[in-house]
This record gives sequence, C-alpha cells and structure tokens, in this order.
Amino acid sequence: MEFDFETLAERRPANMKRMMTPPEVTAAGLLSFDGAEPDFPTAPVIRDAMVRFAQNGLYGFTLCDDTYRKAVVWWMKNSRRTDIRPEWVVPALGTIYSVATAIRLCTREGEGIILTSPVYNRYRQAADRLYRKTVDCPLIQDEDSYRIDWEALERAMQEPENRLFLLCNPHNPIGQIWGREELEQLAELANRYQITVFSDEIFADNCYGGRECPCYLTIPGAASHAIVATSLGKSFGFTGVNHANILIADDHLRERFTDRRTRDHYGSMDPMVYECVVAAYSAQGKAWVDAFNCYAEETIRRIRQFFERYLPKVRIYGGEGGYILWMDWRRYFDTEEELMRFLIRNAHFCVGEGSGYDAPCFTRMCVASPWWCIEKALQELKTAAAAYGLR
Repeated sequence: MEFDFETLAERRPANMKRMMTPPEVTAAGLLSFDGAEPDFPTAPVIRDAMVRFAQNGLYGFTLCDDTYRKAVVWWMKNSRRTDIRPEWVVPALGTIYSVATAIRLCTREGEGIILTSPVYNRYRQAADRLYRKTVDCPLIQDEDSYRIDWEALERAMQEPENRLFLLCNPHNPIGQIWGREELEQLAELANRYQITVFSDEIFADNCYGGRECPCYLTIPGAASHAIVATSLGKSFGFTGVNHANILIADDHLRERFTDRRTRDHYGSMDPMVYECVVAAYSAQGKAWVDAFNCYAEETIRRIRQFFERYLPKVRIYGGEGGYILWMDWRRYFDTEEELMRFLIRNAHFCVGEGSGYDAPCFTRMCVASPWWCIEKALQELKTAAAAYGLR
C-alpha cells in the first residue's frame, strides 16, 4: 500500500509552528524544522473517520468503553510488541497534562522532579508551574551517543524529597532509545528508593534501523511504579489535540492516578479523539505508520549524508527513535547567538535552539517533512555555509 508523504499540508494562520517561523525563513519560501510534528497530512484512515463523524453531527459527552480499550490493546501488541490489559488504559487530556497529574500525585510543593538533560523542556515547565524544583542529572555526551550518569541519578533518588523521575523514551531531543539493559538498571534503582517513574513513550512508534523501543511496563520490577504515556501525538501528527492514553499496571497506583486525574477536572473524552484513536489503532493505521517510518529513516540518511559532505564538523545524534536529529555545532560556533544568527539570517534554516534544552550551540531538527522541502532548505544551508567559510 502506498501513502503520500510528499504533499505539504497547509497550516492555518493560528498554527503555532507557522506563527513562530522567523520572517526571514518565510520570505525565502522555506519551512521551519522546529516543532516535532509532521508537515504532511495524517493517515487516510483517520481523515476518513473524522469526516464520517463530522457529518453525523453529534459531538456529545463521550466515555472510554471496551471498543476504545481494545483498540489501544491491539496497538500496543502490534506496534510495540507489548501485551497490556484493557483495564490498564487511563484516557487523559494530554501527555504534559498527565505529567502534571503525576507531579501532583507524587510530590508536594518545593519537592523535586528528577530529569536527565538535555530533555524536553515542557517537563521543567510543568514542574515550575506547580512550584516544584527540578533536579537535573545531565546525560553524559560521547562522540556518537549519550549515556545516563547512574551515579548522579542514584544520588538524586536517595534524597527523600525526590519521588518522581521523568523518563523520555525515545529521548527528546537526542533521538536515542534507552534499551532494556538501561531500563532494567533504572527499575532496580526506582524500586530500591521507592521512586515513581513516568515514562513518556509518545515517540515510541517511530523507530528506525530495525530498532524497537521497549515499553517500560515490560521491564522486570517496573510495573509496580510505572506510569506510561502513549498517544497519537507524534505517530499520527496529533500534537495539537489534548489527548493521551496512560498505561498503569499496578491497581493501587492506577486508582490513585485516575482519582488525581479526575480531580484535575477531567470529565469527558473528546468525542473526535475517540473516533481517531479507534480508527488509527488498526491495521490501516499501522500500515501508514510503517510507511511513515520508512520515509523518515531515508530522510535521516540523506540529511546525515549532506552534513558529512558539507558540514562535517557538526556532530549529529539521533536517528534511532523519534523523527528528530540533535546537532552539536560547537566546532563551528562559540555562542548560540552567533549560531542562530547564521542559521536564520544567512541560511534561512529554522531549527530548535539548544538553549531551550539547556544545551547552547545545539539544535533540534524535525525531519517529518516532504523531502523536497528539506532538500530545498539544505541547499540554502549549503550556499550560506560556503559563503560563511564553514568547512
């Protein structure tokens, strides 16, 4: 079955990605590669389901039922090779909404949330808004990958006020998958120090090179303390829709999380989300994601090839999971101000600033765009790099 990833979807004026694109980039007729969401339309099976639902004309109060739960169970088995039970599924109003719910559940004001930077910046934002502190255990950067600083992580977990660890897998922004060995070590520490682990796995359907992202629930000893977030957000381009499916195997933890979620003003599921999830989590939806992953993997290969040829001093991380690449520009630029001035003003190449992830002179690039759009931007970057004297 063939799918179209070459058509550029039109963004409405109020779309955040469009609003945040610098005018120099727009004037050059180029896209922004900031913001981790696709630039092409979602799966046909979802669009068809939404049309049918819209035409029916009734958008009433909607609850999770057996049909919905069975769709999530099917997806986890067929996309993630993970067996879950229907009762583990807890619908919620988004991943960060659920992070906030977990923060309220596990900590009090002034207590700590453990992070491993560079990491998705909205975790810190959620903690700040709830008057919690963030305890940072920076990842260790090697030449071609990152690794967890286990000594720093254990020290953080030993502190009695740090009761929640936020795991991102695949890790955003570095595009790296934490494997079973690392997750087993994490689970052992979490059990030793009675830490709840919130595992954000919304990029886990997008893996490359034959890799798979283990669901944290499958790790021995993890089920008793694991809260796992999944959604249509990344795999089907639903980042603007407030929904997530939270998977919790432990009965007591699930009951407490569900109660906290409901007291955080959760009522009805969005009726359109219901239709989209049931449609997406199907054989047709999986075929589209599989094709999307093949397309993204080839795009990543071409981008790497471009940088190796024209900007070989840029170290590129990622390409394991999540359609993002993490780029270290420090061999060319000393300050982020200089780097971003070159990228935006000279090259019209819009990517996410590393300072947003506590990593100045790095950038995050979303590769989920039609290749012809990326190729056009790379050619502009090539010309600007040559004029700037970058070799």
